[in-house]
Amino acid sequence: MGEQQITTSKRLVYNTFFNVVTLVSNGVIGFFLVPFFLGRLGEAKYGVWFLIAGSIFHYGPLLSMGLNSAINRYIPVCLAKNDDEGIQRVISTSLFFFFIPAIVLIVATVVVYYNLGSWFAIRPELVPVAETLLLVVGFCFACAMPLQSFSAVLSGLQRYDIINLAILSTLLARSAILVILLSRGCGLLTMGVVFGLSEILMRTTQFIFAKKLLPQFSFSLTKVDFPLLREMLTYGMNTFLYAAGAAIICWASSIVIGVFIGESEVSQFGIVTYVVLFLSQFLQALTAAIKPAVSDLDARDDQLRVKEISFLTQKYSLLLLIPGGCFLVAMGREFLWIWVGGKSQAPSVIDEMAVILAILAVGHCLMLAQYSNFLVLVGRGEHKIFGILTALMAIFSVFASVVAVKVLDWGLPGIAWSNFLPMALISGIILPIYFNWKMRISFSESARTVWRPALLGSLPGVAVITLWKYVAAPNSWPELMAVVIAASLVTLVSGWFLSLEEVERKRFAQIALRRQAPNKFGG
Repeated sequence: MGEQQITTSKRLVYNTFFNVVTLVSNGVIGFFLVPFFLGRLGEAKYGVWFLIAGSIFHYGPLLSMGLNSAINRYIPVCLAKNDDEGIQRVISTSLFFFFIPAIVLIVATVVVYYNLGSWFAIRPELVPVAETLLLVVGFCFACAMPLQSFSAVLSGLQRYDIINLAILSTLLARSAILVILLSRGCGLLTMGVVFGLSEILMRTTQFIFAKKLLPQFSFSLTKVDFPLLREMLTYGMNTFLYAAGAAIICWASSIVIGVFIGESEVSQFGIVTYVVLFLSQFLQALTAAIKPAVSDLDARDDQLRVKEISFLTQKYSLLLLIPGGCFLVAMGREFLWIWVGGKSQAPSVIDEMAVILAILAVGHCLMLAQYSNFLVLVGRGEHKIFGILTALMAIFSVFASVVAVKVLDWGLPGIAWSNFLPMALISGIILPIYFNWKMRISFSESARTVWRPALLGSLPGVAVITLWKYVAAPNSWPELMAVVIAASLVTLVSGWFLSLEEVERKRFAQIALRRQAPNKFGG
């Protein structure tokens, strides 16, 4: 058992490493591309891009109805039971299903195409190019949809290295091509073609690698198992509710703005959302490998390790979220001005965007603090209430956003508050109580094992950020990066000595040195 536990720990760190490398690369490239796109396209056209392409790329995957999550659980369970026939049925059934959302996406694209000008507050002169962009991106994404399942297959095999190498190589190639083409005068349609074709290429690459890892697999209609599909969709529906709720909270605001206000405001809110989303994606990259590992441990009935993983991952999440959220609240204005203010935004607009960023940062940090808990319950197949509550949170957020804009005329800050309030209520209060009840964790145990060490480790970094803000607020990239590096180093050091137990420090040292030695869970 000890060797299996050490192997699991190494695999978690290994997979997390690739997730974080890809996420950081995506974030760094994105931070350079956003002001570049703004400069080349202008605020209005960038708003159209964010409204159309952003919606398709972020809502399109929801058409899977949570089946990816089911694949991600069923594959490691079949592997733990040495059930090759089960793996064959899971993959064939999933591939068959994914042709359905591809057809749905094509139909939805055509419907929106014929109503785009009347549904959204897009300038008349931009409507024709927006319609064509919608067709390009929508049809390309539909072509890539059937191959989407193989990313879940690879994650079920815990091969996040392959998943992320495919994503990273596609990201680098796509970014280089876009910079070259836009510098030569190309516009929105070129961006749509490049993004669409790169999505197809990335999914194809993941399919090829999945086929190499499972050479015995071949799609067969005789292996399509409809009772299994119904079972997988039942499981995946709860994940779908959570994913749909999280996506709606992040992106529905842009649609509300696009309907009731205009494309320039979509651009402004989208820039702020991108910053918060980067923190969200970073946290998700750190924790993504938890779910298949928990599924594997749950299949082996190793509940002690499942509980320990839930404690550790939430503690590590808070060590990121507390100083990260503090940075966005305290340094939001300085960051936005350095990033895009001097290029396209007036000081008054930056001030409003900074307020919106602070509101959204706090709300999303509360929601993200529960993300690792969600993954633990997903791995155990006990995440139904999480999905329902997150979906309700999203519905309330959209309703409140419409009221704030259409009835109360509160503008973009009103939308930010509409997002914050349901997140604070559900993610800040209800979900933590539910998770602790489900895992049989007392309030004192959670405070002692998770919150106390997380606060001790993160508060020194928070102090650095706060003092730097009021002593010497940064006004350039080098100064801003100095704040980030200093706060990160302080948090790493304080977290190492104040948040981690001795056995955790030894485990990380063992993994870094690639030595197998006894750890906290066995041996």
